[in-house]
Amino acid sequence: MSVSDDPNAGQRKFWRNADIWVQQQERLDAQLAHIGLAAMDVAEELPSGANVLDVGCGCGQTSLQWSERVSGSVLGVDISDLLIDVARRRAATHAAEHPAAAPISFAVADAQTADMTVLGAKATARHGAFDGFDVVFSRFGVMFFADPAAAFANLRAATRSGGQLAFACWQTPRQNPWLITVNKAVLEIVEMPEGDGPTVDPFAFADTDFVHGILGDAGWSAVDSASFETEMIYGAGNTLADTAQFAMDLGIAQRALQGHPPAVHAQAKEAVIAALEPFETPAGVVFPAAAWIVTARN
Repeated sequence: MSVSDDPNAGQRKFWRNADIWVQQQERLDAQLAHIGLAAMDVAEELPSGANVLDVGCGCGQTSLQWSERVSGSVLGVDISDLLIDVARRRAATHAAEHPAAAPISFAVADAQTADMTVLGAKATARHGAFDGFDVVFSRFGVMFFADPAAAFANLRAATRSGGQLAFACWQTPRQNPWLITVNKAVLEIVEMPEGDGPTVDPFAFADTDFVHGILGDAGWSAVDSASFETEMIYGAGNTLADTAQFAMDLGIAQRALQGHPPAVHAQAKEAVIAALEPFETPAGVVFPAAAWIVTARN
């Protein structure tokens, strides 16, 4: 298979091996849930029987939340089979606990290249005719495409006329010190190896002009971005040391420390603890955070 056939192969490999997202699923959900709900709240005039596509659904929390908001169906897609396996298990439990919720299905798929109309038709086959998704949604799952304009054009092709796009993406690192605080502390102890895996930049959509341009090129209209400034309980750890370890197990910090001896890990942990201390509150480590809630129409 050529690069053009699988342009996000690097992302697939990265997220397929993202065990920490499974191990820390509850903490990560607790950390991000309120931002995802804010993005859901902007969806307007949902018709009876609305069908939702949840892009980059990960372990499935947002798909479960959508199933309690609509009466049609929810399809969650993610490039990682590891995360989709977790989402499917959670959905089975959720369906038993919430019998009135809309049916949920999941698919391992690259939202840039997969035929989302076919996947949507399969997801709704038992629930009526499918003429496109009413809402295409994502909570921090759309910033990593090799060709974002192509990805959003592909998603628009599976959206009904008048259907909506709504997603949350991070603003700048400066406005989200939860990441740079930890990374800076670790990288003062060790250097980041060169050529370390695929580019996974959570701040790739921080520039709204860039995002609006991509969506316009993809054919979306009425594009808008609203700032959502909030606080985030980071890691929901019981102790500062526990939260520091959670932080070190993610992203750049984890990759930078790979292969280093225990003494270096201990030194880095002390540095992270010191960096987190100014943000410690009785509720836990609380950081300011800022996201864009981006909306558009087909």
